[in-house]
Amino acid sequence: MTSAKIVAILPAYNEVQELPLLLEQYKSIKPDFPNLHVVVIDDGSTDGTVAAVEAIQTDWIEIVKHGVNKGLAQGMRSGFTRALELTSDDDFIMAMDADNTHMPDQLPQLMAKMNEGNDVVIASRFRKGAKMYGIPPHRQLFSRGVSILFQLFAPMRGVRDFSCGYRLYRASTVRASMEHWGDKFISEDGFASMTEILYKINLNPGAKFGEIPMTLRYDQKIGATKMPFWQNIKDMLRLMWENRGNSS
Repeated sequence: MTSAKIVAILPAYNEVQELPLLLEQYKSIKPDFPNLHVVVIDDGSTDGTVAAVEAIQTDWIEIVKHGVNKGLAQGMRSGFTRALELTSDDDFIMAMDADNTHMPDQLPQLMAKMNEGNDVVIASRFRKGAKMYGIPPHRQLFSRGVSILFQLFAPMRGVRDFSCGYRLYRASTVRASMEHWGDKFISEDGFASMTEILYKINLNPGAKFGEIPMTLRYDQKIGATKMPFWQNIKDMLRLMWENRGNSS
């Protein structure tokens, strides 16, 4: 149990089936994290996602609404902005997918690794003990290839999983990065923005990263993936090339 505030940000687009199931899991860990607060960023959903969240009548789950679909990058911008309004520098910000493939009950592991002195802790698919269920072969190949290429050409100490969005951040670390970069903190569109966030934070003096083995339940995903596969490959390769020699 921790007395610090933890704000979880969940960018969501048309997750009416998966998101309520994920929020039920949050209810199960709430007793151990009494200052947990969840911010759902609805990115212009048209399937009833907003109504499903609003039907959960509790003061520790709120929703930020985008009138139209703006993409993952803007969802993360909105999420970080709201989380920083709710936290002090001694608090934490957690981010994860809203499609019920990431497990909130890994929060104690994330916190334990954070307490080792890290500024960002990643739930990694590439650490011993990681478990993955229902991952299509092409996605496994893509994720593994990205990890190898980034570790070779644009490494960051402590990081093997550059693209997974399930992370725990120190609020002070995110605040320092957003104050330094302003609107350019997240300039990428789409899924490459998650890797960009790590590179921008890595430029903070003394920034430290840690990872825990992830449990990824892709078999619990009901709807189709929203990842534009080939565009994502191009964006990630470009980002890697731009950051070669700038990491540690």
